[in-house]
Amino acid sequence: MEQSSIYDEKYIIGEVERVIFQSEKTRFFVLKVNIDETNTNFVFDAIVTGYFHDITEGETYRFSGTIKNHARFGEQFNATQFKLELPKTDEGVIQYLASDTFKGIGLKTAKKIVDTLGSDALEIISDDKSALKSVGGLSKAKIDMIHHTILENKKTEEIIIRLNELGFGARMSAKILKHYGDHTLKILEQSPYRMVADIDGVGFNTADKIALAQGILPNDLGRLKAGLLYIVEDITLSTGHTYIDRNILNVELKRLLEYNGRDQFEDRDIDGVLNELKEDEKIVVFEERIYLPTIFYAEHKSADEIHRILNFSADDPFDEEEVDDELEEIERNEHITYNEEQISAIHSAVNEKISIITGGPGTGKTTIVKGIIGCYHALEGFEEFEEYDEGEYPIKLVAPTGRAAKRLSESTGIEASTIHRLIGWGQDTEKDDFLDIELNAKMIIIDEMSMVDTWLFYQLLRNVPSETRLVFVGDRDQLPSVGPGKVFNDLIESDVIKVTELTKIYRQGEGSSIIKLAHDIKEEQPIDIRQKFKDRVFITANISQISGLVDNIVSRAVNKGYDMRDIQVLAPIYRGNAGINKLNQVLQEILNPLDDEKREIKFGDIHFRTGDKVLQLINRREDNIFNGDSGIIDEIILKDEDAQAEKDMVIVDYDGKHIAYERKDLSELAHAYCTSIHKAQGSEYPIVIMPLVKSYRHMLIKNIIYTGITRAKESLILCGDENAFYEALDNEGITRHTTLVDALHDKFNVRIPGGADEVPEKDESPGYLTEENLFKIPAMINVEKTPYDFI
Repeated sequence: MEQSSIYDEKYIIGEVERVIFQSEKTRFFVLKVNIDETNTNFVFDAIVTGYFHDITEGETYRFSGTIKNHARFGEQFNATQFKLELPKTDEGVIQYLASDTFKGIGLKTAKKIVDTLGSDALEIISDDKSALKSVGGLSKAKIDMIHHTILENKKTEEIIIRLNELGFGARMSAKILKHYGDHTLKILEQSPYRMVADIDGVGFNTADKIALAQGILPNDLGRLKAGLLYIVEDITLSTGHTYIDRNILNVELKRLLEYNGRDQFEDRDIDGVLNELKEDEKIVVFEERIYLPTIFYAEHKSADEIHRILNFSADDPFDEEEVDDELEEIERNEHITYNEEQISAIHSAVNEKISIITGGPGTGKTTIVKGIIGCYHALEGFEEFEEYDEGEYPIKLVAPTGRAAKRLSESTGIEASTIHRLIGWGQDTEKDDFLDIELNAKMIIIDEMSMVDTWLFYQLLRNVPSETRLVFVGDRDQLPSVGPGKVFNDLIESDVIKVTELTKIYRQGEGSSIIKLAHDIKEEQPIDIRQKFKDRVFITANISQISGLVDNIVSRAVNKGYDMRDIQVLAPIYRGNAGINKLNQVLQEILNPLDDEKREIKFGDIHFRTGDKVLQLINRREDNIFNGDSGIIDEIILKDEDAQAEKDMVIVDYDGKHIAYERKDLSELAHAYCTSIHKAQGSEYPIVIMPLVKSYRHMLIKNIIYTGITRAKESLILCGDENAFYEALDNEGITRHTTLVDALHDKFNVRIPGGADEVPEKDESPGYLTEENLFKIPAMINVEKTPYDFI
């Protein structure tokens, strides 16, 4: 078959009559174009879509791309490249010069320019602006403006062409041009590695390929600097480590930057770049560990905040008998009996400034939280909950996600919120902002603590008043946070906070084979996964059978009266026949098939329908909706079918809260019939279906399986390869490298096991961070800003 040539490329040349839609954020445009010339089947006009740096109505462009057939809007031209097409006729040049592009030049002046310089006027002016002097009647300012505008348009065209030559698509080209503007070509030629830090979506390998192709040497120090920053950020964010060890950094750098099989940099080169990046405040180096500044300060200052809270002069502890009397009252009213572990946990919560409760499923964590609230409420003599205005009750309940907060509220009868909402995250809050919120709280109980990462933990702590009691509740064996750190485990291991570990399966856990399976996994007991129970089964299947098997299981559940809120499929990867994307397609057709009563809107390859179960993918702080929250599409409004509608809209119901999405916002949503196990953390479902196949490979890890299993309340169906299950139990995964324990030990002067003689005497300055010594550690040499500027 012959290879297609440039002459086979579809194109449209024409004037943009109207910009129908444009997104300032993504630079996506929908245009109506009047056609002058084309090799497509469009005749008079066409709808052109694409990602463009800028488009001006009334100007003529050449668009190159492909024809796509939209399900509702018919044929459209999808442009992958575009350039301004300068007019070639007298009339065309006159209209162009008289357009809004050239401010203050009307038809009369434009005609005078063309009459004097001819149809080549634009090229003539571009080469020599003094040619405009022959026109007469033009001020120096107007001559300069016309010349400058023509050159600017030519420069923009050159930049776009160059970006296309380097392999950037229209979308990324628009993003790069918007960020760098006129400096784009200079940066591409001299400092392409800057794009790694400046442009979201441009990775080191892309920048490296461009740099090397343009003759930048493989041993250029700019290449080393970009590679070093890339490795520190990539390893921190992809593995959950809060730092990278210096020796590992050297190995990874040399692997990343080798060229033609040879190392390009010596250790002394790396030392020099490390010192430069330290001085530029791009990294922190502390005890041969390299950190991102925000993570370093969040981790170390968290230790300071814990020290502040624990060492505040609290009220005298409640009398033990007084606490027991209140607990007996709660037991009588609630018809329950607390075991010794639970009683110990409640005593710690009401008397310790900070306490920790950890335990697996069925150990009564929710029951304990209710006991803590009731006991502390009575001991402090608070008014009834209903008598407080919203947010004023002195016991605050929070969780990392909206779904987990809702569960906490339902189980306790007390209003709960996300951590983000408690500390005042709003629409304009940036990730690195400091938030100073005066929390009116006597006690804060944080549930699902295993999901809290280092940065969010610090943001919470710094807003907690010194007199407030903190209770951290969670399951240390679940997945750690998506973000860097393993805060909950580190707090437990530090031995500076009172910990109650719950081991007895209590109340609802009795008789549940799901909960027993979870505890057997946790305690490394022998497991026969093929054994059948009334609430749990394993079905053997190969990867090609998974989607059909899930189809069959869900169809039967629906026939028994379950709906989409009751059934959750969990998988650890997105691609493949047993991946999340494929299973969502299967499940949508079972749980929410298209019919005459439902509306549908297509976004990319996804069809969203009225009644679909969907997942929020990013934090939408202004609406108090966060990554991982799920809802149901309540309504779809289509402007072509609704006379009153100005734009397409999708309305999602998040447990009674209705959030509107414009079409451009639909990238924030995904189907939630099948989700990742990470996304399901903090939620529970009556029925959980978990495929386990060897193609999941690196995601077959013990705590992923444990977390997925513990999402099931009534029924658990595992399907796939039983060997994949057993291999997962033998895989502990990557142990996260963190220094929160070290920071806490320094702050509280905890001696290293092995005897005090093994610990060197401290000098006059403490080994932990204080306001006085922050600038004396090696990482802070020549830094003028305070650490607060990093976070």
